[in-house]
Amino acid sequence: MKLLLASAEGEAFFGLLDDANIPGLEIVRAKDQAEALDLAADAEVYYGMPSAEIVAAAPNLRWIQSSSAGVEYIAKIPAIIASDVVVTNTRGAHGPSIGEHVFALLLAMTRALPTCLDQQRARLWDRKQLYRTCREIRGMTMGILGFGALGRGIAQRALGFEMTLLAVDAQAVDGAPFLDEVWPSGRLPDLLERSDVVVVSAPLTAETTHLLDAAALARMRPDSYLIVVSRGGIVVEDALAEALTNNRLAGAALDVTEAEPLPADSPLWDAPNLLITPHTAGASAAKERRCVEILRDNLERYVAGDPLLNVVDKRLGY
Repeated sequence: MKLLLASAEGEAFFGLLDDANIPGLEIVRAKDQAEALDLAADAEVYYGMPSAEIVAAAPNLRWIQSSSAGVEYIAKIPAIIASDVVVTNTRGAHGPSIGEHVFALLLAMTRALPTCLDQQRARLWDRKQLYRTCREIRGMTMGILGFGALGRGIAQRALGFEMTLLAVDAQAVDGAPFLDEVWPSGRLPDLLERSDVVVVSAPLTAETTHLLDAAALARMRPDSYLIVVSRGGIVVEDALAEALTNNRLAGAALDVTEAEPLPADSPLWDAPNLLITPHTAGASAAKERRCVEILRDNLERYVAGDPLLNVVDKRLGY
């Protein structure tokens, strides 16, 4: 069996694959998509996010282990959806790091850290504009859009801040750990109206694309915050920039944008009270190790004929 490693995600931990008890496993690495295309012909397992050209060049492909939790790329490759190729993702690997990043962003906004950093660079000590504008998050209501593994990682950390937790999800949620209430996605308007903080942790699908448009953002209170950490394209960015410019939100933070890198002419760069991080919410060595551990565990399951972890519904896109 040939495994083609075509992603740098977790490469520092690829040695863990040597621990897998898989006789006859051949592992090859591709440094880029062009090399992956050359090596794909006899690959049975692919680790990464293949292009349509790679899928077409891999007649023996039976399983794709995505190196990310998001698999929206498969919607652009009808051949994958129509085939019997199994797709799995790294769901669960990113929850801790993204959960921590959400609170880094939220606390930066509520404690006015960007203003403090600006003052530090200017060698300015000025408490007057800050002292009565900083806010506590204890007692706030956090609404989570998408209560999968990311949403759970965020909610678990919110408990430590004594927040009330709401969530909406397209699928029924078993047990709803950490939550005060969980609703079907049709109740998103209620969540937007009731939340002090709205966190987007849903996958990008046909149903979630541009879900938070101007009308949806208008349902949020002017003293509330929006944080987006799953995928760009769920929020209409021009509408968000306009809402911030007109003080219809207290602040927003984006780790992901519809086009990445964010174009230099995007209105987001100049929007007030907006924090932008360059898709780093999931970044940590521990997360990369977890991605490789999922791949290793699934390799052992695949060879044994056992059910794989994190199988994606290719038509739903998650």
